[in-house]
Amino acid sequence: MRTNWGNIYAIIKREFLERVRKKSFLVTTLITPLIFGLLMFAPIILQVVQTGKPANVMVLDKTGWAGSAVIAASAKPRGASSTIEGQAEKSAMNSATLTMAPKEENLDSIKVEIGDGKVDGLLLLEPDAKAELKATYFGQNVSNPQLLQMLDSRLNSALMEHRLEGLGLDKSLSEKLKGRAELDTIKVEKGGKTRKGSIMDFLMPIGLALVIYMMIIMYGVAIMNGVLEEKNNKVVEVILSAARPFELMMGKIAGIAAVGLLQYVIWFALGSGLYLSNPMNLQSFSEGLAVKPLQLALLVLYFLLGFIFYSSLYAAVGATCTTQQETQQWQMPITFGLVIPFVLMMPTLQTPNASWVVFLSLFPVTSPITMLLRTGAVEVPYWQLGASLALLALGTVGVAWAAAKVYRVGILMTGKRPSIPEVLRWIRQA
Repeated sequence: MRTNWGNIYAIIKREFLERVRKKSFLVTTLITPLIFGLLMFAPIILQVVQTGKPANVMVLDKTGWAGSAVIAASAKPRGASSTIEGQAEKSAMNSATLTMAPKEENLDSIKVEIGDGKVDGLLLLEPDAKAELKATYFGQNVSNPQLLQMLDSRLNSALMEHRLEGLGLDKSLSEKLKGRAELDTIKVEKGGKTRKGSIMDFLMPIGLALVIYMMIIMYGVAIMNGVLEEKNNKVVEVILSAARPFELMMGKIAGIAAVGLLQYVIWFALGSGLYLSNPMNLQSFSEGLAVKPLQLALLVLYFLLGFIFYSSLYAAVGATCTTQQETQQWQMPITFGLVIPFVLMMPTLQTPNASWVVFLSLFPVTSPITMLLRTGAVEVPYWQLGASLALLALGTVGVAWAAAKVYRVGILMTGKRPSIPEVLRWIRQA
């Protein structure tokens, strides 16, 4: 029997409009970019906008020189104060006030005060035969990175001045010796074309891969649950009186894929607008696009092929199961193919041309995410891109064909869930 493309189009239209018209679609489409933006920049912003009074840290000096030097040492931020990073570092430097412990105080008595909340912390300074200075911090909260960063900066500044004094050199030399060389990064592209590197070169491939992962998981699970609901409510029996199982399955997958693409377009427009609304980003935008047109094209292709690949599996699971608990058991093995590239994300970005990374970028199960990570890190040879897309397309056709056979039989079955040998027998049947 020939495929009725009119039926597939009708199902695509139904699935698309049913989801786009929901208020939840509008809310998630508009709110999600804002949530991710807050997750990325909230830690830095919170560091800049320091809340609460500075911590009260007492200094117990057993060296005879380090206590006064640490208190007097300047803890200057290394970054420019005009940048967010520089403001965050400046806030860290002001996170505590250091005061010398009274002479009658000892370590045990101060620890009691810390435990009672009268003092926030204690910096114990002791002589050391090798390093000249041993520093230990006592406090109820020892996980405050701002405070520890400030103490580390002051300790090293005081130690350098002490060493200069021991060599008979002027202490003012410490400021000159603490100067750092700034490392600029230049990304070299094909043909020798260059542009200034930025943090976006690290975040962009992660962002593209995350979008693929999130969309496939979110809508793939929606397809699985939708198939299970229609099966249990007997709605599918009515639909199948007018359309074949294959037409129903592909119509659902294509319709929901269209919803995902629409969200892509809206998210990209919102993200671009938010990025370019910052005047500091306009200069980097004029120097070169962080996202190349090729990357956008690959994002669409890998999303469509990867979505059909995984959604076919989700649809088959929904057709063979009878309860939500059963679908959750089978959902995890399917998700492994998407989770593995994220687990290996950092090694992938560090060695994007390693043989095992190339293999994962060609293997259909992991290629949608791994290849996007690679293209964001380096220039991937065109033959590898072509081979990856071709293998993914072949894998998608094979998985969709097998899933359609499982879907055709399982969608009308009720009662006990079929075993794996039974499912394999359905696939082998003509």
